[in-house]
Amino acid sequence: MIEIVSHGNQIRRGKYYLHSKFTSAANFCSGDSFVFVVNKEVGSGPLNIVVEGVTVDSVASLEVGNDGFYLNGDKFCFDQLKIYDSKLYVSDFNEEKFKRNLRFFESTLIEFSSPKSLAFLLDESRKKVFTSSFEIQYVKRCENAVQLFLSDDFLWGIKMLGGLGPGLTPSGDDFISGVLIALNLQSMINSSDNSNMIKQIYKTVESGNYFTTAFLRCSANGFLFEKFKQLIDSLLHAGEDEIIQNTRSLFTIGATSGADQAVGFLLGIKRFIQ
Repeated sequence: MIEIVSHGNQIRRGKYYLHSKFTSAANFCSGDSFVFVVNKEVGSGPLNIVVEGVTVDSVASLEVGNDGFYLNGDKFCFDQLKIYDSKLYVSDFNEEKFKRNLRFFESTLIEFSSPKSLAFLLDESRKKVFTSSFEIQYVKRCENAVQLFLSDDFLWGIKMLGGLGPGLTPSGDDFISGVLIALNLQSMINSSDNSNMIKQIYKTVESGNYFTTAFLRCSANGFLFEKFKQLIDSLLHAGEDEIIQNTRSLFTIGATSGADQAVGFLLGIKRFIQ
């Protein structure tokens, strides 16, 4: 029997169709809107319906109405107590603690992230695992794009990164998602208005790939998946052990998606905040 653990606050109404299915997630689409039915290990998110009591791959249909949603034809009313608030909030910012915690975060990224993640952008020694001619060219393209991103031509670098790399969500798009989150965080830390820059980046990479666009739209609007929200909270308020734990938890998202998003977030912080 399906039990609902949580449902995201950015889920749109509509009749959805199965897009793709994995052990831990069934992805449903309706035009350019997506909803992800996931297990507790994946966790909450702005577009996630977290279920237990059944295997995720047994969920075959989804419809979202005004007062609830239907999974496999069974209705579940919206429950205020189970709505996941995906919005990023910041309070009691301590610049010294944040910069110290970023160093813990970066060292954890380099040490523990997947060998084929974008962490080679932080540590050149990690490039040695990319051995084929295709992989070597991929690394060079990423490096060139990030060099532009870190320069005054950051939008051109963003354009080069869009759609770059393997994965259901390409590594370059995961990187850009992290950058958008960094810009939202900066707006809160410095009480600044980055809305125009965020809009420019989002429009630069918005494409016909609705799956990727759904993730980027959430990041652009400051709506975070639970694991990333927990990471940011630990960067702002916690210490080394919790940062390591939350960073490594982020690595469980996709083959490299969580790590690639984290690299984009860190380099976005360095580009726009430090």
